[in-house]
Amino acid sequence: MQPPFVHVIFDWSGTLYDDQTPSFLATRQTILDLGGRRITRADYDREFTLPALAFYRRYGVTEPGAAIDRRYFSAYERVIDRGKLFPGVREALESLARQRIPTSLFSTLRQDLLEAACAACGIRGLVGEIQGSVPDKVRGMPDHLERIGRRARADVLFIGDTEHDLEAARRHGLTAGCVLSGYHGMNRLLAARPRFAWREPADWPAFFAPRPARPGRVARDHPVATVGALISNPAGKVLLVLTHKWSHTYGIPGGKIEKGEGAVAALRREIREETGLAISGVELVLVQDCIDPPEFYVPGSHFLLFNYAARTRGTRVRLNDESLSYLWVEPRAALDLHLNEPTRTLIQAVLDRVPAPSA
Repeated sequence: MQPPFVHVIFDWSGTLYDDQTPSFLATRQTILDLGGRRITRADYDREFTLPALAFYRRYGVTEPGAAIDRRYFSAYERVIDRGKLFPGVREALESLARQRIPTSLFSTLRQDLLEAACAACGIRGLVGEIQGSVPDKVRGMPDHLERIGRRARADVLFIGDTEHDLEAARRHGLTAGCVLSGYHGMNRLLAARPRFAWREPADWPAFFAPRPARPGRVARDHPVATVGALISNPAGKVLLVLTHKWSHTYGIPGGKIEKGEGAVAALRREIREETGLAISGVELVLVQDCIDPPEFYVPGSHFLLFNYAARTRGTRVRLNDESLSYLWVEPRAALDLHLNEPTRTLIQAVLDRVPAPSA
């Protein structure tokens, strides 16, 4: 039960390396040096995008792209050491290396700076191809795939932190993943329809960890009654958990009903055990007769899924070992993520019951 990918491509800035502060400082200095108008950190966080030329034009810089790059990287080189690897990056790369799942870097950062940063962070030996100086990742992806000896297909994962990264993955048939702690926030990234999203790189070690096979595991000879809930928080976002038992798809927390236990009591217990959350407003949405779901890791399983909607007051989630990571997302945005089919059916049923907001 390994992660379902033959190669993982990583962006660098904002994905593996937390350099938003040095990047902002270098960008601000570049704009001022080239006669543009003043930019604040809030402006930068809200508006920065790739390819960067249109962004610079918005702030009054008229120099050619090559001149902007020279000025920017000259300024960035002086402050690059203010950045650092995100927590979880090294552990994830080490896990992938142990499993012999190759990795590569694909970045706009100037080639020499990228290689020096990898060496300084002590991860040069954990990644294969290091390709920097890529001005446009959509156009540059075919060259990167050729360098790493891969074809454009869904078992190659590209993880970035901008809409441009996601577009580069989708345009070339790769699986698009994003981390929400980088340059573009959750709303922008989820609107760009990634298949996977992680709150931060600290979620990666669990995702990329190999799972021991369970030889001889067979489905029970009768249907198994289970409960699960689509949980909403006060902001109207719903909780999704990423689980290896369902082929690394997003689903809802829940589990089996024990003998002598009521369904709602089982639901409250399972939610508490798997997330640490207390729920209220429990309402049955539908029952799914789930026969041999292809995503489930035990072939031939048969579940009766009692699916509920529920509410919680908090957003702090404490996962047990049933799940790899979690997200709070808008229900409609959730439909673009890599959901297992029972969860997709439940979310759609909940959305169908809620009147659309009036214009």
